[in-house]
Amino acid sequence: MKRMIGFLLLGIMLLSACRSSVDDRLENALDFAGDNRAELEKVLVHYKNDSLKLLAAKFLIENMPAYYTYKGTLLDSMYTALAQYADSSRYDEHRFAYLKQFSCKQLEQEFDAKVITATYLIENIDYSFKVWEQRPWGKYISFDDFCEFLLPYRVSNEPLTHWKKELYERFTPVLDSLYTGTDVVSACDAMNTYLIRKGWRYFSGFNGPHVSAPFLVDKRVGSCNDLCDYTVYVMRSVGIPVSTDIYLYSPELAYYHAWNAVLDTTGATTSFSFDEHTPIRGKNLMRKKGKAYRLCYGLQQTSWHHYLKDVSAQYFPSNQANVACEFVENGDQRPVWLAIFTDHGWKPIGGGEYLNGTALFRDIEPGLIYMALYSKDDRLTTAGYPFKIDKGTGNVVYYRPDGQASRIILTRKYPLTKNVKTFMKRMAYGRFEGANRSDFSDAELLYQLGDDVNKVFNEVSIQSAKKYRYVRYLSDKRYPADIAEMCWYEKGGDGHKLPGKLFHTAAYNNTDCAAIHAIDDNPLTYFSSAKTQGWIGLDLGGAKCIERISYVPRNDDNFIRVGDRYELFYFSSEGWKSLGCQRADSAELIYDNAPRHAVFWLKNLTRGKEEQLFSYYDEKQHFNYDTD
Repeated sequence: MKRMIGFLLLGIMLLSACRSSVDDRLENALDFAGDNRAELEKVLVHYKNDSLKLLAAKFLIENMPAYYTYKGTLLDSMYTALAQYADSSRYDEHRFAYLKQFSCKQLEQEFDAKVITATYLIENIDYSFKVWEQRPWGKYISFDDFCEFLLPYRVSNEPLTHWKKELYERFTPVLDSLYTGTDVVSACDAMNTYLIRKGWRYFSGFNGPHVSAPFLVDKRVGSCNDLCDYTVYVMRSVGIPVSTDIYLYSPELAYYHAWNAVLDTTGATTSFSFDEHTPIRGKNLMRKKGKAYRLCYGLQQTSWHHYLKDVSAQYFPSNQANVACEFVENGDQRPVWLAIFTDHGWKPIGGGEYLNGTALFRDIEPGLIYMALYSKDDRLTTAGYPFKIDKGTGNVVYYRPDGQASRIILTRKYPLTKNVKTFMKRMAYGRFEGANRSDFSDAELLYQLGDDVNKVFNEVSIQSAKKYRYVRYLSDKRYPADIAEMCWYEKGGDGHKLPGKLFHTAAYNNTDCAAIHAIDDNPLTYFSSAKTQGWIGLDLGGAKCIERISYVPRNDDNFIRVGDRYELFYFSSEGWKSLGCQRADSAELIYDNAPRHAVFWLKNLTRGKEEQLFSYYDEKQHFNYDTD
């Protein structure tokens, strides 16, 4: 996230001197090029008799001052670490520890306009036009869309390479063998399926700059940013118009995320995210977003971030909210921002318009908790009470505490997201077994799980009096084996969990999902099998009679943990007010002094950092987790 936001902010600063008018921007870019101006002018001369390609060249050049490549020896270590992980699923711990402190501030910036060659730009433009004209859906792509979805020679601050030509030659035969029809979404789906089969290793251990196209195509490793870049490179090289869409902060998980979108012949886009969400018309990425933006090469004159285009209305119905700014001092007009809550407080995700005590926000996702912010004493501060757009009526609903005390019972400090529910559900109908043969051909059932996997810390008593040398957890045939912790206890033992030698089916990968995570006493780490009906177990070294088993499904560790200290706050006209601290003696916290119609914030004072808001506003001791 840091590298993306930093790139955007730098782009804003660089263009502050060249926004006087559209006509001036080309000349300003040529001036910015300095000694390299002649190379850029060669491109303009080259296309002087081709009006459309000349416009394309001008578009690339006039926006070029915002773009650069990072240089420095530290990048060699980054690429070496990524390549090592891609090849072996392992990395050098010393190098990794060093790279965790990676900062782009340590690197030199080399601006495109000052070094790019005419040959490079001409090659990029010619191949972009080639695929635009070659594909049957190209005739439905406007020139403006072509400039954003096919023409750009880079995606961010990655090293410049001849990827358009190289990937065209590599992947055009692939697409032609996979799909010969005229539907761009089907072509995108076919190509995406091919890329999924090639595989990808997720790795987000440090905040480096964007990675070169040839490296991503060869190694297929990196974060969600890198995966989106990889997809854009391949798709655009064969004429499939694809962008990268983002949200700045998730309303659920409080971090940045990116995915892809393919441009349809109707002008609409269909989102997809590699193997998480394939491109299907009418079905967009289901994560909560608040606001959605598209990364653009060209300057977006109306955007609050100059290289982000607001595409929120493509993900949820267009709307507008007039929000009362009750805490704002008198003033006719002032900047306002739409914000969501994160573990660092309220974070802006969009701009609005303020007039006479009211903020107008357009195209925001219904059902989520927001706040209007304004600038006071050079700091962003709350402009009023938290609010949401009601999903049913479209009306603005405010969370103003009414002062009437009610009892609330808390089992989590953070709303239970669909992803976490899915991970926990993978233990449904799983079973714990004992055996005296290592292949479990003589396996006997010790405990059978049902479908009610809704607790994190679980312990079950075992009735069998038999002794077993081998014990394991076996998932249902529909699910992979996802388990965060498993502990086995001996009858008549010392009360400590039994040690043993791990053995298991293949892990999804040997780092994030390694078997050791199932016995490391950390509920946030987990073992995950590569295939469905996986298993993981222990060789106890000798036959033991099992008294009890404790287990933890894969989770986010945001359930109430016995022994931890918590503090509950609610939002008032004076900001956050505490309702007191408690030590959890059970998996529930009870507060009898909670006001109704309020927004609450539960903090774990012992551990963790993920906190989120929830609301409580009826009279039946019922919670409404608005981000659920």
